[in-house]
Amino acid sequence: MPSGKQMSIPAEIKDFFKIEGGQTLLIKGLPGTGKTTLALEIMNCLCENKNGMYISTRIDPHRLYATHPWVKDVVPPRNVVNATQTKLLESLKGMGKDRSSYYAVLDFFKVFFDEAEEMDNPMIIIDSWDAVLNYTSHLIGGSQHSFEQNICEFARDLDTHLIFVSEFADVMPLDYIVDGVVTMEQFRLPGYAEGSMRTRYVRQIKLDKLRGVEIRQKTYTTTLHEGRFSFFEPYREHNDARIASDMVRVPDPAEDRISTGIPDLDLVTGGLKYGSCNVWEIDHGVGKRYYQLLTALASNAIKNGRGVFILPSIGYQLSSRDIFVPTNVIVSQPHGEDPESWGKDLLQKWDVLRERTGRPILNIIGLDAIEFAFGYKEVLNLTNLMISNWKETNDINVLVVKSGQESMNMAIHTADTYFLVNELNGGLCLYGIIPRTEPYNMLLEERNRISLTPIV
Repeated sequence: MPSGKQMSIPAEIKDFFKIEGGQTLLIKGLPGTGKTTLALEIMNCLCENKNGMYISTRIDPHRLYATHPWVKDVVPPRNVVNATQTKLLESLKGMGKDRSSYYAVLDFFKVFFDEAEEMDNPMIIIDSWDAVLNYTSHLIGGSQHSFEQNICEFARDLDTHLIFVSEFADVMPLDYIVDGVVTMEQFRLPGYAEGSMRTRYVRQIKLDKLRGVEIRQKTYTTTLHEGRFSFFEPYREHNDARIASDMVRVPDPAEDRISTGIPDLDLVTGGLKYGSCNVWEIDHGVGKRYYQLLTALASNAIKNGRGVFILPSIGYQLSSRDIFVPTNVIVSQPHGEDPESWGKDLLQKWDVLRERTGRPILNIIGLDAIEFAFGYKEVLNLTNLMISNWKETNDINVLVVKSGQESMNMAIHTADTYFLVNELNGGLCLYGIIPRTEPYNMLLEERNRISLTPIV
């Protein structure tokens, strides 16, 4: 599967735990949102010399390592505490305490803080805190608030970082006691109705409170790809998004397909097939940041000896300095008042490019520019003309449409592939409607290389 750079945890969380020892963090969210994986990833990033302790009310050490094999390098078996209901109550009984005593439970947890005091920069995870309260409710009675205060004081007094994991997403008394609160969420991409072929679910982390830290961004898109927690920085607009010579050439994946210039996208699509119509829809909020997609596609086609015709989308400006091999590229705009005459001129330009290279060409067409110049009805006629020509010549074609434009619905019915690019927490998310794919986060790396990471 495509995969981008491992991004680990947000800088705000790292800064939070660097303030001083004994920081307390509450991670909360509904079941399945990735709370445990986040807690373990924080421990992986910040704990040294296997100084992590994991107290679990849900799974034993064997199952923990089975589901998160990498954790063994962070938390050794001796530091994984089985605190399932049976084990917890057995331990309390074995301590020789009065099982009705509030202090029996408090002393049970104090033992672990005393052990952690011998470590350098220790960290404890209690997963889940709700289960601890549920299992011990008959012992602590109405003293939950005092109990939580005492646990947090243990952490601060002994300079031991403490992470609570909770299944409740609502505000609770513990929110006001701990130093930091983050919420893991899974939600449907906005703007698309449940059951729609565009419906996709993604993950995000919300930084609710991190005392002493400036929260530069409230929410980040996250993934649990390959069983690890990663977050994604905003996708930056690159001022040098040109059809240039510094990009690494990507070979075409097959004799009858061309590369998109993005290896991860080639894995998803298999490349763009000869004679195909490929629609890329650009959603609101993306701005000019989709240019890198077109740059990668066009640049790679040129490097593979192919002619490229570009009819820029509205706002996508190309000048002669933007083009590496001008003899293999033609840039044109809709012009004149006669769409039929302009269409014939278009076909002639394509013939010229084919003659130069002796092979099918790549056409990148901003359908919004044609619609703006000639209107929706003429777009239908011109598109029929273009598609008929593409099938005969085996040209590879990409139609760029903007969400909301009138000809968008027509485009999806002509598409061999259809991909949507939208904005998500400052980043860019790409997913296939035809073929249906999971959402991917786009990351711009060195030398204008784009990578995709599944948001799962």
